[in-house]
Amino acid sequence: MSRVRAVSVLLGLAAAARAISLTWLHPLNWDEVEFFRACEWVSRGLVPYRDFFEHHTPLQWFVFAPVAARIHAPGAIAIVAMRWAQVPLWIAVFCLLSLWMRQIGISLFARLMVIAIALCSSMFMLAAVEFRVDVLACALFFLALVLAQRGSMIGCGAALVLSGVANIRFGPLLVVALVAFAVQRRDRIGRLLAGVAAALAVCGAYFTITHSISIAWQRLIVDNYLADHWATRAHAIFLHRLLTPFGVTLNGFVPSAIDAATIVIFVTGVIGMVRRDSRLNVLAILQIANVAFIAVMKFIQIYHFEIVILLMLPFVAIEIERWRRERAMVAILAVLVAINIAVSLFRGKEGDLQYQDLIMREADRRTPPDGTVFAGVGWALHRKPAYRYWFLREIVRVMEAHGRYEPYRPNPADPPAAFISDYGARVWLASHPELRRYFTTHYLPVWRDLWLPGMSGIVPARGRAVWIVPATGDYRLYMSEDLAKHPWFRGDPTATTLLQNGMPIRLRRGSLYGVTSSSPRPVGVFIVPASTTKLFRYPLGNVDIDGAPPPQWHVPHLW
Repeated sequence: MSRVRAVSVLLGLAAAARAISLTWLHPLNWDEVEFFRACEWVSRGLVPYRDFFEHHTPLQWFVFAPVAARIHAPGAIAIVAMRWAQVPLWIAVFCLLSLWMRQIGISLFARLMVIAIALCSSMFMLAAVEFRVDVLACALFFLALVLAQRGSMIGCGAALVLSGVANIRFGPLLVVALVAFAVQRRDRIGRLLAGVAAALAVCGAYFTITHSISIAWQRLIVDNYLADHWATRAHAIFLHRLLTPFGVTLNGFVPSAIDAATIVIFVTGVIGMVRRDSRLNVLAILQIANVAFIAVMKFIQIYHFEIVILLMLPFVAIEIERWRRERAMVAILAVLVAINIAVSLFRGKEGDLQYQDLIMREADRRTPPDGTVFAGVGWALHRKPAYRYWFLREIVRVMEAHGRYEPYRPNPADPPAAFISDYGARVWLASHPELRRYFTTHYLPVWRDLWLPGMSGIVPARGRAVWIVPATGDYRLYMSEDLAKHPWFRGDPTATTLLQNGMPIRLRRGSLYGVTSSSPRPVGVFIVPASTTKLFRYPLGNVDIDGAPPPQWHVPHLW
């Protein structure tokens, strides 16, 4: 029991380190913002697919809608709250997995060991701390495993279906699981299929009652199929994801990328699979099918490996029991926990999270409640997206390029109240030059990634430039030959710009405003809201709204 207590303490330390990361050090992922927006819309009575665009299955949004309805913060704290709201589900996942392992005779020591190792795996935990559809799908999948193990086949069938309704990406794995359970429990196939039919009937009834079954089929089945068919496969991405925990990256060997806990899970788990313990035959079939499906996907992210790592844990537990060296195992776990604490606390990206919070709050503060925002995803949590296809991921890019989704064209009479220049929005503008010209001439970066209504351009020698005013208000006009050399006009806003002594003007949204120059040389023009005195502000350090720069070793700044 002393070694069980030691493992329990180490498990608690690993969890505490990840909890600190979850709250203060891990920047928001696009998907988290997307899923929060979907939950919040459902909480207001909107019907998925019919009332707002999505291409994921919707169960997560209904489960977490009551939580989203009680969150009114405009910044990153709203998403962090959702992260904490899903923690009980992760606890349920590990409890269900432990129950399943206990039923086949795996000791408490080995079960706690593998759970602690999973908490030390950066490949697992970097995605697990984020608010994602994967956690609910995993919980329902392992509930199905436990119910099948206990012969409750009606519940098993229903749980399998609901797992797919939580995450459509689990579809192939769930089909294989359904067949495996049907073969394993031939005497209860009827009950298994009854559970499947009941869950499908409930889901079908919802879409039928809400008159959304046609659009749901279009978004979930047709659009996802076409987008995957038309998309270009990322070269060797599966191998890249597998090798990253070993320090092998696209930039060569990077020692800081080594993920010791994930290496232990992969290597030990494969050994356990090769040894073929009869108690894990069905699980081995499910894991092989799961990995094979992921390998053929065109886009593979680390969160796709969450279910892989979880399914590998029983094989690791079996090997731990075979070694029978509990003291050595505790020592190895202590090393993994120490590495986990160091990585979680001293390779955080709190600067990115704080900058994301700043942009989200500023977008909320500096735009009207009825305004819209154009961005790669809905960063402005309490503003409507300007574009119907409101998160500019690969599916939207591919479908719009093939004419399946209508392009975005700003309405001069009602343009967006802000533009947020995240990665998705920048890529979108790069492939839509007319839209890029519109935003770069009718909006100005107050912060590097937050552009607000304000006009700019270069007036040719003895020429004239005209804009459609994007927002009603008081402005100041700044124009000079020196401004024509500003980096903004070269697509390179590299320094804070201070503006003083501009000519005050009053403009109305949708009206035309022109500037005529008599100068023999080009003249640069900035037409800036009167309340704005600084433009092109940059965050300090290597900070990014997308959290893209690799983490660096440093003492965390939590203030």
